Amino acid sequence: MKLVEIRKFDLVTNSLAIAQGVRRDHDTIIKLIDRNREDLEEFGRVGFEIRPFQTNGGMQKQRVALLNEQQTTLLITYMRNNCEVRAFKKILVKEFFRMRVIELERKRKHRESARLGYPHMMESVKISRILQGKKIGPKNFSMEADMINLIAIGVSSAEFKQRYALEPHAAIRDYLTPEQIRCVDELQKTNDALLNAGWEIERRKEVLVETFNRKYRFSLKNESQKIARSAVSPCLAMA
Repeated sequence: MKLVEIRKFDLVTNSLAIAQGVRRDHDTIIKLIDRNREDLEEFGRVGFEIRPFQTNGGMQKQRVALLNEQQTTLLITYMRNNCEVRAFKKILVKEFFRMRVIELERKRKHRESARLGYPHMMESVKISRILQGKKIGPKNFSMEADMINLIAIGVSSAEFKQRYALEPHAAIRDYLTPEQIRCVDELQKTNDALLNAGWEIERRKEVLVETFNRKYRFSLKNESQKIARSAVSPCLAMA
């Protein structure tokens, strides 16, 4: 059983792993979580899922809690500090740290991908307008960038910076979530290909919106709630 895993864009452990680590019955841990749920949810909503497990009487189901790092740390402070609990605390701290390093590296790669894709798209904007015999100005580039932003995150770059009190020259890619950066990256690449195919902006926008609705709308709804709770959450996307 994994002690720490990525669920819903966050690092979490579960009540089964905690029970095993501190050598308590799972029911005891679930009751402790239920008694202190109000305290725990000061650090985010406690998630639950139903998991099957085998018994001598056949297959049964049990309610398993999913806790983030802060919730887990708080829960353990409510336990008696015996040898098992102290040993588990050290293991848990190391595992959360290890997984966070892995997650940061994954985020860095996504951010780099979006960063590299952005100038390619801007170059395609330039070439497209040259081939059409049209003038090129800063507005042409910002319009393409904000078309992606509006589809992926619902606001323009300027609106995002104002909402989260960012500096005017800040790169908003540093404040988006992992799923948002994946969405931005894919939309940039798709738009780049459509620009090179000679498509006008309205046709391109239709394809980009369809891509967003089909692949990202549901997952980004969950992440927008996470951003609202954290106000500014360093992750990734486009300038």
